[in-house]
Amino acid sequence: MKRPNAEQALAAGAAAVTIALTAAAFWLSYEHLHDIAGANGLTGARAWAWPGTVDLFIVAGELLMLRASLRGAVDWWAVALAASGSLGSIALNIAGVGTGAQPMEYVVAAVPPTAALVAFGALMRQVHEALHRIQAAAPAAETFEDAAEQAVAVAALPSLPQPFVLDLAPMQPPHPEVCAAASAAGHAPDAVAVLADPNADAAILAAALVVNAAALAETGRRASLRRLQDELGIGQRRAQRIQPQLPRSA
Repeated sequence: MKRPNAEQALAAGAAAVTIALTAAAFWLSYEHLHDIAGANGLTGARAWAWPGTVDLFIVAGELLMLRASLRGAVDWWAVALAASGSLGSIALNIAGVGTGAQPMEYVVAAVPPTAALVAFGALMRQVHEALHRIQAAAPAAETFEDAAEQAVAVAALPSLPQPFVLDLAPMQPPHPEVCAAASAAGHAPDAVAVLADPNADAAILAAALVVNAAALAETGRRASLRRLQDELGIGQRRAQRIQPQLPRSA
């Protein structure tokens, strides 16, 4: 228990330091650009707004890069935005010192925008890692159909009263191959024969396990609701009750 707590404390400390560094670097860079704007004809609100036309490109680019990373892609437009904002901010901060200054004055002017770029990038990396951990902990939905089936499984909790639903799907006799496979797997023949009984979920499950095994062997995924309906000859509502009980892997 001590190790996870220590890791969480270190992560929180690193995040706090990174946020403070990002805020300080952006503030210094913004203030210097404001002074440059004031020295070149802009006053009042315009002088305060002008630095945002440079520094906010960094924020927009980094956020778009984070979004692209979560999608598993590279957004070169976002990279260009972040690079343009960063290089423009550094260049303008250095140029604002003027000509004939001491080398250290140029260094002092270049440090805040450079630190803002690096610190904000580090902050976005920590956000990405946190979001990745959340995604990894959540149940994986391989397809849109899987995501919909997970939503149905969560909504149809057995402890809650089930509303009355009129199932208009016609009852069909079970598929002959399902019956044969169920018998070969050792399931009692009468367990498959009672599929016509509307309350025979337990018996349907025995045959559904066979269908699911075939689906796992063919596609590597659990049998879909449509396949259960077609091969077992059951309605959608009954398939929704049976499908969450099937294993997702062989």
